[in-house]
Amino acid sequence: MIGLPEGYMIIKTADYERLLDRLAVLESQSNKNSGNSHKPPSSDNYKKKVKNNREASTKKPGAQSGHKGTTLKMVDSADRIIEHKVQGHCDCGVNLESLETVGIQRRQEIELPVKLIEVIEHRIEIKQCRCGKVHQGTCELKGSVQYGSKFKALMVYLNQYQFIPFERLQELSEAIFGVSVSDGLLASSNQKCYEQLEQTESAIKKALLQNAVIHNDETGLRCNDNTQWIHSTSTHRLTHYSLQSKRGNEGINAIGIMPDYKGISVHDRWASYDGYDCTHALCNAHLMRDLKFLHEEMGCGWALKMKKLLIQANNCKNKDLLDPMTIEQIELQYCQIIRQGFEEEPKQKVRTKPRRGRVGKSKSLRLLEVFKFRNHQVLLFMYHPQVPFDNNLAERDLRMIKLKQKISGCFRTKDGANVFCRIRSYISSARKQGYRILDAIECALLSKPVSLA
Repeated sequence: MIGLPEGYMIIKTADYERLLDRLAVLESQSNKNSGNSHKPPSSDNYKKKVKNNREASTKKPGAQSGHKGTTLKMVDSADRIIEHKVQGHCDCGVNLESLETVGIQRRQEIELPVKLIEVIEHRIEIKQCRCGKVHQGTCELKGSVQYGSKFKALMVYLNQYQFIPFERLQELSEAIFGVSVSDGLLASSNQKCYEQLEQTESAIKKALLQNAVIHNDETGLRCNDNTQWIHSTSTHRLTHYSLQSKRGNEGINAIGIMPDYKGISVHDRWASYDGYDCTHALCNAHLMRDLKFLHEEMGCGWALKMKKLLIQANNCKNKDLLDPMTIEQIELQYCQIIRQGFEEEPKQKVRTKPRRGRVGKSKSLRLLEVFKFRNHQVLLFMYHPQVPFDNNLAERDLRMIKLKQKISGCFRTKDGANVFCRIRSYISSARKQGYRILDAIECALLSKPVSLA
């Protein structure tokens, strides 16, 4: 037998094919980014530039023709008026101050007042009756000095809505207002707002159950050195966040919305949602990223065709062109593309030796089966006018959770995370319905939260 050169070894054909498969999997993982998979943009690091999923446009940057711009408008009644009188003499020698005013030109300047806070002193009258009994006026303030509801509302607003941490918020208060605030005040203001919003949170959950279409999504969160999950359920008018220790059905059931919901749930194919007795609509933005990966990294021709078809269908809906004939043509092309995909798909390898478990499927085959067996969920946006093309509404709502983590890193306690979720649910819903956030927070602190149901 001829010996092999030093450093060489014999590899069996089966082992060689297994190594090739493993290499393909590793290359596939390394080529994934936020543009062609579900990975977040923060994971892209300094790799090659991610190609945008948006189609090229002929429009120039900036405002388009016909766009109504906004500008500062003058108010009818200014808080302070400074008059600039005409002084001196004319070239002809006439004293200008003696002449009659023929017109006034108004210019307004928006400026901060010198003092941004107001200290209100409450003087409580005390009287003694002839019988000896002492009477005093009624005042809601208990302590000798305390912060007012507007000031507390501003602290909650800056911490819970603008995500300014306690330490920086204390520095801001000292620099701008000249007032020192403690950790206790900031924490107690958040806690009071949280307690006053208990019924509001229940009302939001009940209102979500009555909506024909809701959006569901979830994201991980570091809390007390453990991974927790924030689940969001939202519409164009309402948002509900809930912190759970489980991502799957156990956590979803604990929230109490999905088990009783009978409408249409838009989500991103997370398997836990499939077990609920409602109509499901899949997020096509996620599918588009998967199709992009299959086309660019794996050379699947059917993926590019399916991507273009979905874009075409969405454009038709946006232009109100989805008549029965158009829908039928899209469905026909949809089936043809799936058929082409299965024809292109290589045959699954047969195991030569018995092994436990099922034979693994390729990424392209798994996605083909999604389009084939869940076609109604993929195309539900064509059949139902209220169902959107994607689940971007839920992703926009969850983006605030990721921004909070980016600034603060994590939550130290689960109680603090629960406080954030309830207040943020209230703030997000109020913002969607056109309320001024600062006013809505003050109403909550005064035990009169705005109605959101």
